[in-house]
Amino acid sequence: MRIGRGVLVSASLVTLVLAGCASPGSPDGPTSNVPSASTSTPRETTPSPTDGTSGTSDAPGTGETTRSAEPPGTAEPSGEAAAPPAFESLVISTSGLGPLTIGVPPESNPGAAMIRWSPDECADMGGGDPGRWVTTYPLIDGTYPLGVATDDSGVSWIDVLKAGPRTAEGVGIGTDLATLQATYPDLVPGTPGPLSNVWWLADPDGYLVFETQGDEDGQQPAGTPEQVILMRVLSPAADPDFATANSDWVAGGCL
Repeated sequence: MRIGRGVLVSASLVTLVLAGCASPGSPDGPTSNVPSASTSTPRETTPSPTDGTSGTSDAPGTGETTRSAEPPGTAEPSGEAAAPPAFESLVISTSGLGPLTIGVPPESNPGAAMIRWSPDECADMGGGDPGRWVTTYPLIDGTYPLGVATDDSGVSWIDVLKAGPRTAEGVGIGTDLATLQATYPDLVPGTPGPLSNVWWLADPDGYLVFETQGDEDGQQPAGTPEQVILMRVLSPAADPDFATANSDWVAGGCL
């Protein structure tokens, strides 16, 4: 009987030892409340800004940089030059031609898109500086539709050589003298030139000059009434009393 009792005690001890080796982290049923171990660290995230501000920021707790969305409508500069206004839409006045303004340097001029620097424009003439400011408008009949000259003050002389631009009152190349005089009762007559007559308006901004020509000298078809053939804008420091019709004396010319 002693031997049998010892065997029972030994068997009980073995059972208890085996039960103690079971893992407490491996429950047999859903009633276990032992939490499972996590092998990853939660990462905090920073939402993108919703106020339209672009930029970068450090996400808290991560040491990483997050980039917010670009604001709508943002575009990279294209690097293309701005297009000038349509030539026919330009309004001429004592202060300039459209946005091209008398007395303002070409580079910072509101009408900078209308002109460009041509470093070899007059290279064929020889001598002096061949560079000139010229129009960006397409050539008409092989010639520029307008000319521009500069001095230390900026743009100082603008010539309109082709029909298109007009005054706010509708006067332009092709307007007859009677209409010009009726539109501007204060028009000042200048000294008649060899082939044209000169008239101008003046105010503190500058001069707006009109040259008119008829058929007297054979420069216009017979029966053509005297009409505007050229317009120019001059700085207020200039003398407007000169004629340039049918000559190479133009703003920015090589002569």
